[in-house]
Amino acid sequence: MDGEKPKTPKSKKKLLFFAIKLAFSVAMLWHVFGKVAARDGAGELWGRLGDLHWGWWAAAASMQLVAIGFAVVRWRLLLRGQGIHAPWRFLVGSFFIGRFWGAFTPGGLGLDGWRLYDVAARTGKVARATAVAGVEKILGQLAFGLVVLGGSIWGLSFLGLEGVLLVNGFFAVLVAVGMTLLARPQLFRLAAGFLPAGVRVRVQTLVDAVCAYHGKARMLATAVLLGVGVHAFNNLIYVCAARAVGVELSIGVVFFASSLQIMATLVPASINGVGLRETAAVALYTSAAVGLSMTEAVLIPVVGFAAEMFVSAWGGLVFVLRRHGTTASIEVEDADREKVAHEAIPDVPAELWPRRVRGLTIGLGAGLLAGGIVGLGEGAVVVASAHGGVGLGVMPYGAVAYGLLCAALGAGLGLAMAWTGRLMKREAMAEPQAYARTTAFLVALMALGLGAFRIRRDVFAEQLAWKSAGGLGLAFACFVAAVVVYLILSAALRWLVARRPGSVMLRAWGSPAVVGGLIAAVAAVTLLVGQPAEAAPGRPRPAAPEGAANILFVVVDTLRADHLPAWGYDEGSTPHLDAFARDAIRFDQAFANASWTRPSFASFLTGRSPRSHGVMHKPDALPEGLTTLPEALREGGYYSAGFVTNFNVAPYFNFDQGFDEYRYLEPEFVLGADDAAAKLLLVQFLRQSIEKLRAIGGSVEPGTLYRDAETVNREIGAFLDQAPAGPWFLFAGYMDPHDPYFVHPYDGNGYARAAHQHPDVDEAPELRRLYDGEITYWDAQLGRLIEDLKRRGVYDDMTIVITSDHGEEFGEHGGFWHGTTLYDEQVHVPMFVKLPENRRGGTVVRHWVQSIDVMPTLLREAGLDVPEGVQGGDLFEGTDVVYAWESHEGNDLESVRERRGTDEIKLITANPGNPRGLSPVELYRVDLDPDEQRDLAEGEREHVESTMETLVGAARRAREGAVESQQIGEMDDEARQRLENLGYVQ
Repeated sequence: MDGEKPKTPKSKKKLLFFAIKLAFSVAMLWHVFGKVAARDGAGELWGRLGDLHWGWWAAAASMQLVAIGFAVVRWRLLLRGQGIHAPWRFLVGSFFIGRFWGAFTPGGLGLDGWRLYDVAARTGKVARATAVAGVEKILGQLAFGLVVLGGSIWGLSFLGLEGVLLVNGFFAVLVAVGMTLLARPQLFRLAAGFLPAGVRVRVQTLVDAVCAYHGKARMLATAVLLGVGVHAFNNLIYVCAARAVGVELSIGVVFFASSLQIMATLVPASINGVGLRETAAVALYTSAAVGLSMTEAVLIPVVGFAAEMFVSAWGGLVFVLRRHGTTASIEVEDADREKVAHEAIPDVPAELWPRRVRGLTIGLGAGLLAGGIVGLGEGAVVVASAHGGVGLGVMPYGAVAYGLLCAALGAGLGLAMAWTGRLMKREAMAEPQAYARTTAFLVALMALGLGAFRIRRDVFAEQLAWKSAGGLGLAFACFVAAVVVYLILSAALRWLVARRPGSVMLRAWGSPAVVGGLIAAVAAVTLLVGQPAEAAPGRPRPAAPEGAANILFVVVDTLRADHLPAWGYDEGSTPHLDAFARDAIRFDQAFANASWTRPSFASFLTGRSPRSHGVMHKPDALPEGLTTLPEALREGGYYSAGFVTNFNVAPYFNFDQGFDEYRYLEPEFVLGADDAAAKLLLVQFLRQSIEKLRAIGGSVEPGTLYRDAETVNREIGAFLDQAPAGPWFLFAGYMDPHDPYFVHPYDGNGYARAAHQHPDVDEAPELRRLYDGEITYWDAQLGRLIEDLKRRGVYDDMTIVITSDHGEEFGEHGGFWHGTTLYDEQVHVPMFVKLPENRRGGTVVRHWVQSIDVMPTLLREAGLDVPEGVQGGDLFEGTDVVYAWESHEGNDLESVRERRGTDEIKLITANPGNPRGLSPVELYRVDLDPDEQRDLAEGEREHVESTMETLVGAARRAREGAVESQQIGEMDDEARQRLENLGYVQ
């Protein structure tokens, strides 16, 4: 004991530090391997351990070690380029510790961050360590691109030719940019020249460090080749993993798939890419071209991940045992480079630094101007595209709404720039320049987002995918346009504020009081600007035919026929509709010609197929050149009125054409917007966001999407109170079966599509129950309407039509809602027609009818001529061919239903690669398989070809607007070409 030295405080501190490191490392190792054990498919992995080929698993771990070897050599090479000479022991140990940290950090941040810190801490050369990390990242992506390009020949089975070309194009650009930056590192110096002087001096050391590789082409080329080795052997980890689990895929296929799988893990959306690699593997390996089961697909990345984690875990041991030495073991050349650059930084007096309050007020004023420009611009677009249905009031409203948004953004940006400027002790930017640049930046930013969205939606009808050559081209073109807008507007504003009126404006707009006053003034203008003037009275109305009956045309949105008791549905309750059916003719087989609202309503009002009237895509409006039902009735002396609550048929889309009065019953918009202001994308975005937040919490407010049936009934009652003496036509659109679904009586809860785009199939029974409840609620309001008509003494002599525009899907074919398929749950609709004196009341008609038949039937019943070009037939005669078309949200679909003797055949075609994932060709015997569950396309090729001929003929007639009998003969060139394009006929 006498000879034992007492422990010093320093040795105790080292011991405590060692204990902390040991505890942390053990905890992290437990965490790392816990992630392996908790992965999806890990349970299956443990169950298959007896079948696991451990030799291949060891090979996977060996591939990881080889990849690490290439990476360490590359790192050492790039450090030497910066004049930093580190021993192998340090490099290997640091790299393994980085791998250890990377095991529980996202996107490789742990590995890169640790190595950067380790070198910077031991040398004091932060800029050089950062330059190495940055250049290594560029080289790594360049090498990764080369690996992907080299292995892309095996990607055809995953992505097809177009997909491979798109991937290759992306990585070719990536490689080209990387090579340009490495060959011309002076570009970094050029870019730094655009920074403020204070900032430029501070980054000069980093720029010099990057430029240190100039003229060292051989070193960089070697680093790229080493990077290719890193990524190639990383891919081989998963090739070995596939062999370890007994999956017999070619090396090339797994090699290419591994590239895309690893690329997914680079997104810093999860810890160490957990979940991302498995998701990518499932998407690739379970495709029809590869055909692995989901279990096999998941096992490949799980086994590979386990091998990686086994190697990474050793970094924890290195971290625990590593001793903290000095910088003596690392040699640094040119040690004064950073000191020289630091001494070049000028000392800016504190009074010249940016002022935070002034930065905030300048940004506030700049944002207000930017928002005003954007709001007036988008308002003008809304007015121009509204076909006279929107007044100029939307423009000042847009200026206020966007002004408030951009003022907040500008204030935050100005404050942030001033705050960072003070931290960097740089001289404040001149106010005119700051004001001009902030305004131009915000305008360009908003123009980029709004322009790209509107062009894709309104010009390309959402058919253009962003992840395509055309989509990327559009994004690039919009970006270039935004840059041009920034440059022009920035220059114009700098010129303006350099002159006296502009300088006065700049001083005024730097005052929050003036900003508030301007916002209030523009708001006042918004209230004063009126809506479009009422349409001038037309020519005198002709006299109505003697005994002309009043007409009520009711369209119940989203009401499918097979959810009504009249069609044998036991779960619903519609006593009032059932009572009405005893006075009416029920058409058992009625079909919509499209599966979403706007084209279906257009077919009701024009008697034309969507192919003819052209109202299909979101920006489409009812063409002025077509004669509508109210216009034709006007020629017969009818007064027409319409009450709707679906935005898709608002006057904005010209659905008021021909009506004497037409009211869109506006929902409760956000920010006090009216129907016109609701066309602004900002209002739409805020509305959707609020609805989603409410819906996520299960709270959906009635009236935010549409007005309920009680409100529609009140409007109808008000019309009937002052109905004209002559015959009238009343068009009423109810929305209640449409989502959001509410419990009645309302209890504060609801279920909305806005927050549940893709419900789980297990939710279908509950959604059906809510949907049925909405139908029952509407039925009660129908009963009140009919009672009111009877009380007024007009019911018996009226013609009343009750139908729907489309149905709703509840998982029958893997989806929900409507508008993306043409199966019968979306196009089989109810149809009731009550004639005056209830003629033929209680009759059930079995022949086929369609939406386009309603208009000509009503005109004939009124004794009026059917306008030229109407394609619909007579509800009382029916048809043996029903054609439908849908082009919505990227799904371009056609269907034809044909009767051949007693056989009822339905053919559905879909565009290849459609977002819904529908087969290009489907064939059903709907008389034997009404639920369309048995696709006969593969086994009934002759029926497919003959029915395709029918579809082509129907589509051709729909386009031409001619009504003629169906002829079935030899399949013509167009029909054969369609089948070839769909990959069905060789």
